[in-house]
Amino acid sequence: MKKRIFIGFLLILIVVGVAGYLYREPFLAKAGQFMAPQSNDTADVVILEGASYIYSGFIQKGMEMLAGGKAKKMIVVIHRIAPAHHPFGVNGDYSDAVRQKLKEIGLKKDQFKIVVTPLRNPVTLTEAQFVFKDLESEKISSAILVAQSFHTRRSYLAYAYVAEPLKIKIYPLAGFMDFKMERWWTTDPGWREFLSESGKLFYYLVFGHIPLKFSY
Repeated sequence: MKKRIFIGFLLILIVVGVAGYLYREPFLAKAGQFMAPQSNDTADVVILEGASYIYSGFIQKGMEMLAGGKAKKMIVVIHRIAPAHHPFGVNGDYSDAVRQKLKEIGLKKDQFKIVVTPLRNPVTLTEAQFVFKDLESEKISSAILVAQSFHTRRSYLAYAYVAEPLKIKIYPLAGFMDFKMERWWTTDPGWREFLSESGKLFYYLVFGHIPLKFSY
């Protein structure tokens, strides 16, 4: 009897292993799409989530949304940088450099806003709370959130959680700078980002930083 159970269990493992191997690419593609959601909505503003700096590609995406009527205003989120950690070649405050550059590429003062977090490298939930506190005067009801690749699902859930009582709808849009979404599992940066962000999302959900839900 035990031998039969062992053989049956072994067969199940073999079948699952073979199925997993044969269908690994569709599964990984779906997993990537879940972690990096892509919406195609129109909103009052587009929020570009940066860190100590903002990607040029994100700025370009924001410009395209303004030009295409997808959003009326661009919000650039930057983490506060200590003087010793300023990017090389940037004199003075980094946010001032970004503001000046946005003006140089043709944006008017009322077309963008730069939000600088009070903490260097804040957790995503704290960042979202500060951003919406700063946007109180904007009177917005919807926002497109552009975040980095597989970080997008966690950013979306954190921002949507904070925005829900404010009656602000969040639409996530993943941006890819270091690798492409297509066949992301064939690249080392893709795997590193996927595993790291999946672990952080699990931590946020399990330890109650955001409700145990995957969409709003």
